[in-house]
Amino acid sequence: MKVAKFGGSSVANAGQFKKVQAIVKANDDRRVVVVSAAGKSDDEPIKVTDLLIEIERLRDAHENYQPIFDHVAKRFVEIRDELGLTVEIEDDLRKISDRIHNCSHDYLVSRGEYLTAKLMADFLGFQFVDAARFMIFNGDQIDYKASIQRLNKIISTGYQIVVPGFYGVDKNGEIRIMPRGGGDISGSIMANLVDADLYENWTDVSGIKMADPRIINNSRKINELTYEELQELSYMGISVFQEEAIQPVKEKQIPIAILNTNHPEEDGTLVVDSVNSDPNQLVTGIAGKKDYVVISVSKYQLNKRLDIMAKIFSVIQKFGVSFDYVPSGTDSFSFLARRTDVADKLDVIINALENDCDLDSVKLEKNIALVAAVSYQLSKRPAIAGRILDLLDDSQIKIHLVIQEGSDIKVVFGVSNEDYERTIAKIYRDVNLKAKKLKMVI
Repeated sequence: MKVAKFGGSSVANAGQFKKVQAIVKANDDRRVVVVSAAGKSDDEPIKVTDLLIEIERLRDAHENYQPIFDHVAKRFVEIRDELGLTVEIEDDLRKISDRIHNCSHDYLVSRGEYLTAKLMADFLGFQFVDAARFMIFNGDQIDYKASIQRLNKIISTGYQIVVPGFYGVDKNGEIRIMPRGGGDISGSIMANLVDADLYENWTDVSGIKMADPRIINNSRKINELTYEELQELSYMGISVFQEEAIQPVKEKQIPIAILNTNHPEEDGTLVVDSVNSDPNQLVTGIAGKKDYVVISVSKYQLNKRLDIMAKIFSVIQKFGVSFDYVPSGTDSFSFLARRTDVADKLDVIINALENDCDLDSVKLEKNIALVAAVSYQLSKRPAIAGRILDLLDDSQIKIHLVIQEGSDIKVVFGVSNEDYERTIAKIYRDVNLKAKKLKMVI
């Protein structure tokens, strides 16, 4: 059995609904369909979810949100009418409208998925199953035991269901949403709950590219990669698949297929537990993010000064900033954070480290980009990282830091923002082309 999740672009309008129907009907194994809220299209430049967020903002500011709600309502009614459906979506819209003035953020923002799934279930002739009936949160995590118990009471043998993604309920029955991109997570959880043979993630791209196609024209598609490789690439910035959606299927060894709703005939990317790597394919994928700050601290034999280490971490924790910690020697280590996360706290943090921690030096670097090369080859042949460094040095790209653990499947290079695109291009174009040469010398 397959669980098929369709993203916002796949359900943006009636035309996209028809593509989804053709895909689902082409294979009887697609018995569980999970949908995001209707997304952008040529006629609709704003996602329904973003419109609902704007409604909440206007409501809280005591401004008129009705025109935007009317637009959202009109959009769903038009999809219903163009498809010739009979579902009384107006009743649902009326209930939502009646609750806007005092409803929670999570309830309001999740209604895009709810309405989209209602229409999709009617169009496919499947049973609509509201995620609020069975997707149970326990704190910030899904309670799998409670969720599967509730789901089993709802579905019967031979079931065909449509489920809205992105939300569930807490123990008190209140709507709880997942992070943005939560439709991927919902689909992955559904695959886990029903013990699917395959989790299909349908989007608007034909699989995962080796590098950002906005930087590399005609970037090669990755045909197969492992869960771990996908997780590292997702963490480092590829937007095709949500990082948190990997673990639920990895736990049960359910393969992931990343496919294109607009071109279902094209092969996508398959994600599995292990692959037979081509020894000449040194890098599976390249990803990165711009706009980091790096705070480097040093003190003679700092690794032995637990008292100073405790002071440093106390300062960092006090400001509530999410830093990554990178040891860089016996006397020093660095903290990395996105510039937007640090915001106006940066000068205060630097002053606190300089004045309160008895350090020899505190160094700040801004406008740093992180570029990660990901591959299982890196864990087996760590010298590859050195060869990549040589290639970047030949291009006169200054490396501010390198992060790689001995067993790691990725190596991360810190470069200036202005060298970000050039670094990705250099690794993409030169590393795998030099694989045979590297094989002789590593």
